[in-house]
Amino acid sequence: MSREWIPSPQVVRQLWPFLATFCLIGLVTFPTIEGIVSRWLKLDESYSHGFLLAAVSLFLTARAAMIHPVKAGFYPFWLVPFIACFTVYWLGGLIRLQALQQLVMVPMLLSAFAVLMGWRQVRWFLVPLGLLFLTVPVWDFLSWTLQLITVAVNQFLLGFANIEFEVEGVFVYLIGVGTFEVAHGCSGLRYLLVGQALVLIYGETYLSRLRSRVTLFCLGVAFALVANWIRVFVIIYLGYETNMQSSLIDDHDNFGWWVFAGTLVPLYFIARRLEIKDDLAIAQQKAVQPEIMTPSGNPAVAVVVIMIAGFATWIALPERTSAVSAQPAALALDLSEHYGPVFGAQLAGWRPQIRNPDRMYVQTLFDREEVRAGQGAEVTYYFGVFTYEFQRHRAELIQYSNRLYDREVWTPEHFFHVPTSLDIPVQGITLRNRMTGQRIHLGYTYLVQGRWETDQWRAKLAQVSGFFNHRDDASLLITAVNCENCNVEEALTGFIERAFPEALARIDLEVVRPVR
Repeated sequence: MSREWIPSPQVVRQLWPFLATFCLIGLVTFPTIEGIVSRWLKLDESYSHGFLLAAVSLFLTARAAMIHPVKAGFYPFWLVPFIACFTVYWLGGLIRLQALQQLVMVPMLLSAFAVLMGWRQVRWFLVPLGLLFLTVPVWDFLSWTLQLITVAVNQFLLGFANIEFEVEGVFVYLIGVGTFEVAHGCSGLRYLLVGQALVLIYGETYLSRLRSRVTLFCLGVAFALVANWIRVFVIIYLGYETNMQSSLIDDHDNFGWWVFAGTLVPLYFIARRLEIKDDLAIAQQKAVQPEIMTPSGNPAVAVVVIMIAGFATWIALPERTSAVSAQPAALALDLSEHYGPVFGAQLAGWRPQIRNPDRMYVQTLFDREEVRAGQGAEVTYYFGVFTYEFQRHRAELIQYSNRLYDREVWTPEHFFHVPTSLDIPVQGITLRNRMTGQRIHLGYTYLVQGRWETDQWRAKLAQVSGFFNHRDDASLLITAVNCENCNVEEALTGFIERAFPEALARIDLEVVRPVR
């Protein structure tokens, strides 16, 4: 007769504070967890290892609990970082900065358990639970820096290969052959994350000295970066030798993983040597009696305090289910004095990809003065204004779905500053169509709660300063010109100086003043 396993009262008494705390954090941060898991499901991105690493984290946590049995108590000092994490999480929700909320998820979990265990016990779980940080999609902030480092390293290596080339930003121009863009996927971020995870797991499982773990971690980071540098160099070199006909140019993802796997061979040889040294060092040490942990305080009190802090944060968080406009309202701009409309809401097949704005104006235009002068419409203009009355979930100015151009169709060739007399910073980009070679020229800026920015991350952070003023709106103002033989900067400057004041007046009239 089979007998079902029933946990003993002692096991229940030991586990319930941790389970209650974990469930509370899961409840308060569920929307953020949902967003993180959704990134794990995108198999072509850098976080597709999320489910596997979460399972490994759970296994290592259980292993650490068996090796170092814990006893719950109450350690009030750790309420300081715990409440600080909840405060930062609440602030991230208030300003709709999802990355800030994601950033504090793992510290929040560790500090909550530290309230129950204290430092002497929670330290055994730093790596098992800390592994989860490698699954949180905040590492994209490193991507641009990694791209620039990769370009710099390959610029150095190509100097020894007798290849004529030029470098501009993240573009490598092979003279007379073609152009390579060291894009987001070429930054090496995915290899860096996986490499860190592998050495942390190995160190937690087999290494006993902190010095060995730190050494292996640094080597793991270095080997992951080197793997990506080798991958990019080989692809560029073969592209040059084969006149851009090498199959590796299209199949560079699989090739990258093979190169990364090759760098793991020497890495694990080094890891094995460190493991042997650690075993010898431990064998030479005198046997140490295991620590007998005496819990401090009542865990029930700790759980009650954690619950109060958690529910207070949950209640204070802004509503995430605010309505999103099914159809954006039209901004009533009138540019007819100088410009006439052209049929269509795109310019030479280009248009920005903006999700769920509350109000928008999109129009392709021609200059009436040019037509009156008999010159014809030599320059075609595009003007787009996308406004959010207030930023909320799925309706944010800076979000993953909002892009200035479709990266599969357009590639940036040149970045420049657009001078204007409006005291407004405007960033210019020249885009080239990957298929036709046609070029268009953009000029854009972000207006976030009364503050002008041209950088996406600075525009996102501008929400923090906007919290202290009366404005909640955020807008993208974007222009574009398509011409053959015009002065691009002059055309953009003239168009912006006429169009932007009208747009700002309309935003102030329809969006800002009604909420004052």
